[in-house]
Amino acid sequence: MSLLSSPGSKDTPDRPTPSRTPFRRRGRWPVLFIACVLIVIVAIIGQIFYQQQTGMIVGRPLASSQTHLHAVVISSQPGIIYLGTHFGLFTSTNDGSTWPQRQGALNTTMVTSIAVSPTNPAFLAVLAIPTNGGGQQAGVYMSADAGKAWHFTLPTGLPATAYPYAIQAASGTNGHFYTFFSSAGWFETRDLGQHWSAITAGSLATLQSPSLLTNDRNPEQLLMGGDQGLFESENDGQSWRQTTALGGSVLALTGTQPTGNDTTRTVLCATDQGLYRGLEQHSQIVWHAVHMPAVASPTRLVMNADGSILYALFGSDLWFSGDQGTTWVHRWHFARSDMVALVLNPHNPQEVVAGFFWPGLVLRSTNQGISWQTLTH
Repeated sequence: MSLLSSPGSKDTPDRPTPSRTPFRRRGRWPVLFIACVLIVIVAIIGQIFYQQQTGMIVGRPLASSQTHLHAVVISSQPGIIYLGTHFGLFTSTNDGSTWPQRQGALNTTMVTSIAVSPTNPAFLAVLAIPTNGGGQQAGVYMSADAGKAWHFTLPTGLPATAYPYAIQAASGTNGHFYTFFSSAGWFETRDLGQHWSAITAGSLATLQSPSLLTNDRNPEQLLMGGDQGLFESENDGQSWRQTTALGGSVLALTGTQPTGNDTTRTVLCATDQGLYRGLEQHSQIVWHAVHMPAVASPTRLVMNADGSILYALFGSDLWFSGDQGTTWVHRWHFARSDMVALVLNPHNPQEVVAGFFWPGLVLRSTNQGISWQTLTH
């Protein structure tokens, strides 16, 4: 059979006609090309959407409008700042200038609270709540190498209603941390979560808005605040006594950490009935009311170790005191009321950092709150 047979020849139906073959080739390749292009475009859009939804954009840990900021902590190691977000834990090693992680550590969880050992910055603990429904538990993740490796831990016998609320480091051994669980109270570990012991019981285990203040010089001495008032312990929580010199629910608690031969300690406590300053000597605290620059009590208090710098947040206004609350100077009015963190830099007494919940925002002041710049947003 000749390849040049005429259209009317006998063998024409057994093969494609010359006029149809080019048509099919022209139609197939454009369709495949368009399909490939669409697949690539969809993949790129999907990647961008995924990155924006999870905040996984290098250098911008709070870039996504869906990212909630829960915690900000400045490590005892200079230069290191931690952010606890809706998509895990982000770390900067150069005072927040860069955030190199594409995704946060423990990125399938919300990191809601962070604590760093003041004596060894490699010991790190966070509270994490799963976000993907993958069967993970909400609880405590601890690290002995500044977050390179983690292990999960929980006190035994927690009630089903217990929920991890707050964690903070103690000044004792490197693995010494306290964690509060709603409906269960405060628990203590001295070995990075291998063993836990309860330090509250009964009604004190159901405190609302709990706070805990440790004493670097005497780890056995604790102050605990909440909706039931202020309590003191001299034996690391084995027993508690209520402070009757001040009333109301405790909103904020801070104190100095004396060093050397200094035996005095100053504690500031804000309740819904006022602001109080306590002077402690020989394990006894004498309380006096402090003049407030606003009508309502402050909701946040932070003070450096020697008491020369004190900040109080009254509503959305930040006030500064250089004499432990005797006199006040207005520093700043924040445009937002959803602050989740107010943190002093332990290595630079002039620097204070403020974090806001949603959309996530971190501001920093390097001149005692007089002016502020965006650290990350």
